[in-house]
Amino acid sequence: MGLERYVKEVKVRRGANNNDEEDMPKWKLAFRDAWEFFYPLLPYLFIGVLIGALIHDFIPQEFIVKYASGDKLWTIPIASIIGIPMYIRVEAILPIADALVSKGMGMGAVIALMIGGAGASIPEVVLLNKLFKRKLVVAFVISVLIVAISTGFIIQAIF
Repeated sequence: MGLERYVKEVKVRRGANNNDEEDMPKWKLAFRDAWEFFYPLLPYLFIGVLIGALIHDFIPQEFIVKYASGDKLWTIPIASIIGIPMYIRVEAILPIADALVSKGMGMGAVIALMIGGAGASIPEVVLLNKLFKRKLVVAFVISVLIVAISTGFIIQAIF
């Protein structure tokens, strides 16, 4: 597509070797690496559960059915656009999605929200802006929106 000209030149430095790792058994390294991967996800998981609980307990079902039910096609593009600034990791969106579906939100809109939120969050776009020129970042966000919206419509047609 000719977008490679929009990649900024970035120099990557190699980190220093840690001699302590050479003496550590492989299972301890694996456990430590797994914990270091999982631990940062905990706050997002708890936030997702909290938001899901708030949606489930405090947003009236009639509100979601009236404004975001499955028979309204405009909810899918709006849900995908709303998903991007939400900065929701996939682990956190599952409880939110469950709460929205249980309240009557259309499955296509929920899927579009999940793809938009997981595909192009604001922090991710900020980081990509350091690697890519603006045109490539815009192309990335637009492609995420297109995928979110089209997948939402496909899911809505199936369910």
